[in-house]
Amino acid sequence: MAASRSWRRHSVVAVLLGILVVGGARAAQANPNELSLEVVRDQATVAPDGRSITFGLTIQCDRKATVLEARISAVQPQASGEGTFTPICNRIPTFVQVTVPSTGGSFQTGAVQVGASLVVRSGRTKQAEDSALLRARPSVSVLLADRAVVEGAGEAVRIDVTLTCPVAGNGQGGLVQIYQDQVIGSGAIAPTVCDGIPHKQSVRVATSGRPFQPGPAQAAASATVEEGGDLFPGGDFRNIQIT
Repeated sequence: MAASRSWRRHSVVAVLLGILVVGGARAAQANPNELSLEVVRDQATVAPDGRSITFGLTIQCDRKATVLEARISAVQPQASGEGTFTPICNRIPTFVQVTVPSTGGSFQTGAVQVGASLVVRSGRTKQAEDSALLRARPSVSVLLADRAVVEGAGEAVRIDVTLTCPVAGNGQGGLVQIYQDQVIGSGAIAPTVCDGIPHKQSVRVATSGRPFQPGPAQAAASATVEEGGDLFPGGDFRNIQIT
């Protein structure tokens, strides 16, 4: 009996110690005062004009902390930039998308060295920082005009489309569609040069059914840029006026 009681006492003590250890570990993991910052090791995105580059951070900081400094940077052989960002302080790690403007040169697709640092005061001053080598991928800007012009008896309209994509991307062209009541027309966007400069082209949008009429309509455009065997889309949708 004595041995049995002793065994039970030891078992209870072991269980209590286990609860304390696990509870302590959970409390440490959920510590709202913890400061951490990590660059998301995925990829960065170059703006169509090459004037900025965007990437992601995962941040955890005390909601009551005072942010003293939040800085980001990006470096390529031909371009570099730095800037600030606004952290979101939560009890759990939170994703924040940040954009670094170029302070010299134009960003391109390819490797880019990025970095971030965060300094806060929560009782005492704390600092977290991280850096990573990411692959910068392209994006494409597609901008439709607000007006389209009728051709002939309305069998087609012409509308301007402006495309912009960064250096080292390969413009693949795209499609414009215009909707006016029951009338639907489409036209092809020709491939464009990717050099960070806007390129405007006039696209003929034809319908095989009822003709277009002067008046309001809706237009949608989409285009893609290729880099490294992958395609990256962009688009625009807006209300237009046919004249």
